[in-house]
Amino acid sequence: MKTPRLYVDALGHGAGELILSGRNHHYLTRVLRAKTDQIVELFDGSGRSCQAIIKNISKHETNAEILNITEHKDSRLPVTLGLALIKSDRFDWALQKATELGVHAIQPLITQFTDSPPNARHFEKKWGHWQEILINACEQSENNWLPELRRLLHLHELSLPHQVIMAQPRNISAYIDTTKESLLLIGPEGGFSDDEVDTLLKKQVKPMSLGPRILRAETAAIVGLTLLGHQYGHY
Repeated sequence: MKTPRLYVDALGHGAGELILSGRNHHYLTRVLRAKTDQIVELFDGSGRSCQAIIKNISKHETNAEILNITEHKDSRLPVTLGLALIKSDRFDWALQKATELGVHAIQPLITQFTDSPPNARHFEKKWGHWQEILINACEQSENNWLPELRRLLHLHELSLPHQVIMAQPRNISAYIDTTKESLLLIGPEGGFSDDEVDTLLKKQVKPMSLGPRILRAETAAIVGLTLLGHQYGHY
């Protein structure tokens, strides 16, 4: 039986007792029907993981004893995914798969063709939902580093780093300096507007072809990350 793997906010740096409550307690007791003396794996999303043994289970919390702490090197792809908002289920899917691929950070974007962007209150709910998707994807994929989920920005508000790649349906292969981090921009359904493309090109953003076909935004995000991952030598 596979050892259950759960995200915790903080592990510390040494052995000791850890209290699991909320989602973790619910998952262990209601889903897995965990028992005392069962081993679980815990990770904090910042490169630390540990084996722990369940010592006590009460109504509202599970007590576990940390057996060891392992420090993991940051193996995330040095790419931030700048993804325009698309339909909720497709955006959720893209977040999940990008996390499985080991993206370093995710930057949600509002562009000219973004349909019905959320207001501030709605975005707060969305942000929590997206964060949970990232956590679940890390738990499943055995990734010990949680991607950074950045606050929602309009495209024109985005501060562009040295190396920015824009997915474009053109027969162009962008040269990537693999000694530098990258920002990969993926437009919404309908792509970036002509004005947005012109503005980005004037700022030395590199267009990159994802192949001969027009892809959905969520597909383009995964294809783009995979192509960059090969160039960086991660896959």
